[in-house]
Amino acid sequence: MLKNYVKLAVRHLLKTRLFSGINILGLAVGMATCLLILFYVKDELSYDRFHEHPDRIYRVVSDWGDFSIPATSISVVNRLKDDFAGIEKLSWIMQTGGLVESGENSYMEEQIYLVPPAFLDMFHFPLKRGNPESVLDRPFTIVLSSGMARKYFGDRNPVGESLRIDNQFEVEVTGVLEPVPHNTHFDFDFLASWQTMEAAFNYSESMDGQWGSNSIYTYLQLGENTGPETVEKGFPDFVDRHAGDNWNGSELSLQPLTDIHLYSHHNDELAPNSRAVYVYIFSGIALAILLIACINFVNLSTARSAERAREVGVRRALGGYRGQLIGQFLTESVILAVAALVVSLMLVQWVMPLYRELSGKPFTFDILYEPFTVLLLGVVTLVIGVLAGSFPAFVLSRFRPVCVLRGIMPATSSGEWLRKGLVVFQFTVSIILIAGTIIVYNQLEYLRSASLGFDQERVVVVPMLGGDDLHQPQYEAFKQELRSQSGVEQVTAASTGLPSELLDGTGIGFVEAGLQDDSLASLRLVSVSHDFFETMGVEMIAGRSFSTDFATDSSAYILNEAAFRMLASELPSPLNDPSEVIGRQLRGWNNFPPAGELIGISENFNMATLHEKVEPVIFMIRPDWYDNYLVRVEPGDFEGSIATLQRTWDRFFPGWPFDYRFADQAFDARYRAEERLGNIFGIFAVLAIIVACLGLFGLAAFTAEKRTKEIGIRKVMGATVVQVVTLLSRDFMKVVGIAFLCAVPVAWYAMQMWLQDFAYRVEIGPGVFITAGVLALLITLVTVSGQSLKAAFMNPVQSLRSE
Repeated sequence: MLKNYVKLAVRHLLKTRLFSGINILGLAVGMATCLLILFYVKDELSYDRFHEHPDRIYRVVSDWGDFSIPATSISVVNRLKDDFAGIEKLSWIMQTGGLVESGENSYMEEQIYLVPPAFLDMFHFPLKRGNPESVLDRPFTIVLSSGMARKYFGDRNPVGESLRIDNQFEVEVTGVLEPVPHNTHFDFDFLASWQTMEAAFNYSESMDGQWGSNSIYTYLQLGENTGPETVEKGFPDFVDRHAGDNWNGSELSLQPLTDIHLYSHHNDELAPNSRAVYVYIFSGIALAILLIACINFVNLSTARSAERAREVGVRRALGGYRGQLIGQFLTESVILAVAALVVSLMLVQWVMPLYRELSGKPFTFDILYEPFTVLLLGVVTLVIGVLAGSFPAFVLSRFRPVCVLRGIMPATSSGEWLRKGLVVFQFTVSIILIAGTIIVYNQLEYLRSASLGFDQERVVVVPMLGGDDLHQPQYEAFKQELRSQSGVEQVTAASTGLPSELLDGTGIGFVEAGLQDDSLASLRLVSVSHDFFETMGVEMIAGRSFSTDFATDSSAYILNEAAFRMLASELPSPLNDPSEVIGRQLRGWNNFPPAGELIGISENFNMATLHEKVEPVIFMIRPDWYDNYLVRVEPGDFEGSIATLQRTWDRFFPGWPFDYRFADQAFDARYRAEERLGNIFGIFAVLAIIVACLGLFGLAAFTAEKRTKEIGIRKVMGATVVQVVTLLSRDFMKVVGIAFLCAVPVAWYAMQMWLQDFAYRVEIGPGVFITAGVLALLITLVTVSGQSLKAAFMNPVQSLRSE
């Protein structure tokens, strides 16, 4: 029986090639799109889940309310495990960077983690070479990622070899890691032993008691019977007993390891994180596109119900059972779904390289062979086939053969309304995606073009390789030499590389001298040289900027406007005029930094991305904190200016590699995730429209075929081509109009939710939705007009000829 079903199904599908092809192609595109999005969502949800006990690992977060970082001080680390019996394992990270040398290879590296031996015990990063129990238990030892091993040592075994760090320390390579999975929030190239910090600087003892120095990323693995709330409840008492009045005012909390990638947006993250809203958006798009493809399937099945009804009548008259008819229709539908699955897999394999490039994720076709994916594909294909074949299988099989063969068709108005309702849904989704794509691109363009409050054009950032001891004595001479060169306008220095990275500066409490520490406001402390504000094009709204003409400026402070507003609100008598605070004395928490005069208030300038509001920042002059030169070059010959920089660098700092980057390019890189979102969003919107149009094309072709005689009569009665095309297109235009009314509120709400992630964002105006609606209408007319024109130009003699 099954063999007969398959044979008849194949014959019917070959007979109706156009509709079968549309069904298969539309469903295949929908399934392929759904698969691609499934890869993305599955990858996003998999971050940090490959460790042995990911659900029991937590990160300690320090939160001041308006400012939080996922780090603590070594003072906290030194006491945690002894005070909480529920902590099974404890590990931590100090992130650093420096010049790494091996023979002729010399590179500036930014991702060096200083970790204790417990790091490789808590986290599952297998070693390719070396013993995991001993690779990090001695001072001056280091473990390399597989990429760094190739970079410095080629194909030879690096274990036992040495590297030189910052021209100061010789470290022995004791291990090489297997390739680190991409789906982790850790972003490291080297693991150096924590014992190195102890041997070189006696760090744990020398920094013990510095409760405000939050530079240690601390991780806890709790016991099976210990919940995070148990530890969090003990934090206040822990702080009171050990820190007392020396505490920095933050609240400690625990953050699940598996939440970090999607839900953590603290300051000073180890690496940029994604956002859960993107997972929701793409999951919704995948479901919507798959539904659109299924709707095409159902629509074309119900649309051809009249033709199949006569077939049912003949079969029933010849003795066919209803069960046999149901089996026949369901077999046809499942065969179509299986064919679509095969085509979708071919499409996925074809576009996989492009998708990897757009998403920035290392997807491979092997993911399709995972048991979960295979099971999901089988279930989805079967469900789609059964659902799409349900109408002809269970409705048409009930038709009475006597009525059908006499030309008396059962009422099917519900089927007509169903088709129209489904088409409305299709175009509602399409219009939402079109509007969403426009808004995403508008926001990205706004991010690129919005005024940041400073001039980032032609600013070259040059890291101070070698540290303070090398650069501080030569800073002024190096600066003057550069300024005397053609192609260089201004030179300054700062404790961080870019205004877009100043949030990496130290967070510290400040208050007006004479007030108690309980009035502290948490500010970002950034060290800059005298001409920083002039070089970066930042204006002062009160007072003045730093100047070499005033010797006292070495201990003075400048606030940005956001910091002024915060501090002014904390004063016993709140102030509104920035000029009223000029000349007052400020001091840091526990008198670090010491009291100094406030000499100026600068304009706000955005020092991160436009996701965040401008944070309160206080600037001071402290040359031993400088990390980067900021050089503004003249327009025109950028290559010549860079060559001048390198020649001057080589003369002052021989043996140290010259490294640089442009500020505007580095700033744009911070929006890479949004750019990828926009590209992927746009592609999926186009795919959704293509799938919807395939269904619309099929319905238009069927409508034209069904009304062939009507069109012939109208043409004989004098109807023009335009009138016929209008007649056939009118119903579809009404459907798009209804879809537009349904789509606007949904699209507006969804995109408003997405824009909430940006402190600075575009306004959603009516023009976006009008554009989306007009595009949907034009797409509909283009799709339908082909079949309408074909029917309108048909010879009425052929249309009216009897079979």
